[in-house]
Amino acid sequence: MDLNEHLTSQMAQRLFVTHPPEPRPSLLLSSPTEGIYVGKTRWLNVPVFWDYHKLINSHIAIVGITGAGKSYLVKTFLTRAALVWNSNAIILDWTGEYNKWVRQAGGRVITLGRESLNLLDLAGLKVAERIKQIMSAFEILLDLHNFPDERYEIEEALEEVYEKVKKPTLADLVSVLEKKKKKHSARLLKTFLVEGSDFFSRESTLELEKLAESGLVCIDLHSLPTEEMRSLTGLTILQFLKEKMRREELKEAKGIKLFVVVDEAWKIASDERSDVITIVREGRKYNFSLIVASQNPTDMHKTIISNVGTMFVLRLVLREYKDYIRNSLNYSQYIDDAISGFGVGDAAVNMIFSERSERAHTFLLDKIDGEEPLFVYTIKVGKMTIEVEREQFSRMLFELGLTDEQINLVKVEFERGDGVLEASAIVTLLEKFGYSHTSIMTFLRQLGVEEKFIVEVFSLTRRRRATKGVVDLKLKEGEE
Repeated sequence: MDLNEHLTSQMAQRLFVTHPPEPRPSLLLSSPTEGIYVGKTRWLNVPVFWDYHKLINSHIAIVGITGAGKSYLVKTFLTRAALVWNSNAIILDWTGEYNKWVRQAGGRVITLGRESLNLLDLAGLKVAERIKQIMSAFEILLDLHNFPDERYEIEEALEEVYEKVKKPTLADLVSVLEKKKKKHSARLLKTFLVEGSDFFSRESTLELEKLAESGLVCIDLHSLPTEEMRSLTGLTILQFLKEKMRREELKEAKGIKLFVVVDEAWKIASDERSDVITIVREGRKYNFSLIVASQNPTDMHKTIISNVGTMFVLRLVLREYKDYIRNSLNYSQYIDDAISGFGVGDAAVNMIFSERSERAHTFLLDKIDGEEPLFVYTIKVGKMTIEVEREQFSRMLFELGLTDEQINLVKVEFERGDGVLEASAIVTLLEKFGYSHTSIMTFLRQLGVEEKFIVEVFSLTRRRRATKGVVDLKLKEGEE
């Protein structure tokens, strides 16, 4: 290094100390009765309070790979929000991530299938308003812009069924179309009437009017048979919440009345016609706050990214996702490098303050400071180290198809290593359970293992198996 480079480096370090890449402490600090504590900044160790009065709006986006700590952050945040503001929360849970926690927290879990939601319920709206909402949902999920004739036929049938049937259901709508011999239109709607899945055409057991004022509520959608059904349920509930929000008087009182959490709902978070977008644009003035979480930031419509007042960026692996977020938030190379090395619970936070600030809006949290210990498994993969929440890892194994007994066997191996396990040991266990190499490779990719290390893991597993075979052979020869 020559003299100029040395002086430049020294000057950069001094500037970094004088102007650390963090907002002014006055913007981050708040009274515990006014804001929600989330952690401390990495550089100056300043406590960070999420105080929506200081932000341009109260909406939040959270991105990060599976197991990075997204759901842990949401749970911590909602727990503290209930204490600070006595706020309500509705979680649209695509993956079954929250139902156990909501029950433990004394909230209500609504499982579609056990409970029903009549799609054609008016929920306090006029017929014309509800038809407009229903058609909007069908346009998003059935691509009706490609079927203009069918779109007209379905809308006409909706008007007829509301006129002729006192409490119509989706099955009544399909019946009207079939009687009119509109077979293709009827076939499109039958997507939501799979045999044995009539929860859209029974009388509603959900009291939508009370849903937004019932404390902590989880709408568990993961047991629904198709992505289209999950999305239709999510859109229907969001439509109701949007209209309820608009019927409310504008709020001057402090606090958030309702948090709406949309987690991994790519179909309804990526479409500009979705009511997610409307709530983002209008929610602040009604004390509604939207929290959108996803492992793939490109699943979020650009309107969401550009309109949230706060974004938490947890661990990201794919360069495509990192570049997308960096280009959206315009943070420094220093922040980008830090994100590449994140473990579970580490986060970069972007806050857009209502007060003008000359310092960086994106800064690093030392860790998300949760309500309970964050149990983490560490997986060693060559030169890589993967960290994943214990409960999240268990859920991933369950989704892979492991039984409770098999999952417990994997947990035992982690406990023997004090929470640390070689990836090759996991591969060996999954092979013993009968999983193919293709399934195991897909699982490793979901964990965030890079391709070159996946090959290395399988090579190591084969070598160990071969070595064990030689040892077994020598033992048998010795016995003879």
